[in-house]
Amino acid sequence: MFGSILKDTVNNVKGAHAAILMGFDGIPVDMYTGGEDSDSDIEAIGMEFSVLLKEIQSAAQQLEAGNANEITVRTEKLSTIMRVLNDEYFLAIAVDANGNLGKARYLLRMAVPKLLEAL
Repeated sequence: MFGSILKDTVNNVKGAHAAILMGFDGIPVDMYTGGEDSDSDIEAIGMEFSVLLKEIQSAAQQLEAGNANEITVRTEKLSTIMRVLNDEYFLAIAVDANGNLGKARYLLRMAVPKLLEAL
């Protein structure tokens, strides 16, 4: 179930490489690699950014800004969009620099209820 949602998300975003459903503990639940260029190590990306996401959530709470729902990290070659599902899990997609980030954000948002139902 998770894999088909991740696969559909990656395959429907121009420039997407991979997607992962991961726990904040850094343990992947499921992942899909195989977009237009499948050389991204989505598991390593997820593990590294899970730490960053936890720190951002903590800072947002300390600032009384509410919960962080979505974080985007853009580098020269890759953008990673992370969307929080709940207190335990997040979803991330890796998209190349020329990829369609707007569609990736939209499809992540649409995937959240399906993934939560399946958890």
